[in-house]
Amino acid sequence: MTARTKPLEPLALDAAVFLLLALSLTVPSGYSWGAVLLLLLGLARWPAVLMGRITWPSDMRAWAIVIVLMGFVWCLHIVVDGKLITNSLGLDRSLKYLLVFLSVPALLGRRPSEAAVNWGCWIGAIGAGITALWQVFVLGWDRAAGYTNAIQFGNLALLLAAWSGVRAMRAPDVRQKAIGWLALLLGTVASVASGSRGGWVTLPALLLLGFWFSAPPVTPAQSLPRALRAVALTLAACLVLLALPPVQQRVTIAIDEWSAAEQRPENTSVGLRRAFWEQALAIGQAHPWIGVGQTGYEELQREAVARRDMPEAALEFNHAHNEWLDMFAKRGLLGVAGLALFFAVPGVLFARRLRRDPGEPSDAVQIPDAEASARRTAALCGLMTVLGFAGFGLTQVMFAHNNGNMMYLLTVTLWLACLQSSPAQPVKS
Repeated sequence: MTARTKPLEPLALDAAVFLLLALSLTVPSGYSWGAVLLLLLGLARWPAVLMGRITWPSDMRAWAIVIVLMGFVWCLHIVVDGKLITNSLGLDRSLKYLLVFLSVPALLGRRPSEAAVNWGCWIGAIGAGITALWQVFVLGWDRAAGYTNAIQFGNLALLLAAWSGVRAMRAPDVRQKAIGWLALLLGTVASVASGSRGGWVTLPALLLLGFWFSAPPVTPAQSLPRALRAVALTLAACLVLLALPPVQQRVTIAIDEWSAAEQRPENTSVGLRRAFWEQALAIGQAHPWIGVGQTGYEELQREAVARRDMPEAALEFNHAHNEWLDMFAKRGLLGVAGLALFFAVPGVLFARRLRRDPGEPSDAVQIPDAEASARRTAALCGLMTVLGFAGFGLTQVMFAHNNGNMMYLLTVTLWLACLQSSPAQPVKS
């Protein structure tokens, strides 16, 4: 016996996915609208999951386990001297990861429509670009920040642009392709207007990935021409961006600040980062297994400032501006292992799907070319998400911010769901 999908359920799922992507950067906490709807849909399906009528695809099961494990990582140090610490990020993150885990059944055995995903990405990127242009040219801001901060805004806008470009390549008609390319352009404008250099460092890898995997797999003999073309296009795109005055200005500032920091860490973005990295590494080495927690990290940072080992401006920040070093200092090697799984598991799942030929049988079932292409596009968007967050994390702690956690968790879940059969899996009677 197969379950009949209620007419409103697919519409609600499409609405949740569209809202998650389309509103993510254009209104305050815009991703929350889609997240809440996904949570409600997930909670509604949990009884069927617990009774075994809805099965967990292997990819989604592996990802759900990682969500739970990472939630436990955030639980470290939320109890200090027998007291629950409520004023640190740990408890907040643990609860958010639990809610995302409860949302997963909304996407088990089903995937949203291509239209909902495409238009969500495109409207999201276009909205980010318009927001950035408004803030810079109308409000007179030096850097566009959306409704978060400039770094988070620019990095997430860059991902929306990348997803939009990938999905524009397989849009069904010329009109939608044009809208997709416009979304790519405006999402990139938002990134440039934000001045977020960490995103630009990651951009070449995202471009190379997109140019290589946007077309179907090739034979070994065709690999070299494909690789050369991907490298050439990536270099050309990067040179165009480097020619833009805002990008040149930010890069010049970074070089000057790095040179100044060679003498003594100063109250500049680069100088502060070097001071943060050195301090976080020292803390992690002194407490290698489980770190010192958020409150311990902030206390040690205040002591370092008092000794003048760190600039006084460091007190304005509560993380190390490097995902790995921040985790090492606050949750030790246990936290670093959890973070590695957080990136590696979905990265491997998406990469494995990309290596599969579209005509190759999937799960012992031959799938149509159009569906295989849709799955390949989803896998590419997913791998871009993992690579993007990993790259952004070299100079920013994306997971110190609510939008970083939620956008990573929910979009990785979305892209994995898009790899499934559609519209619903058979369920046990």
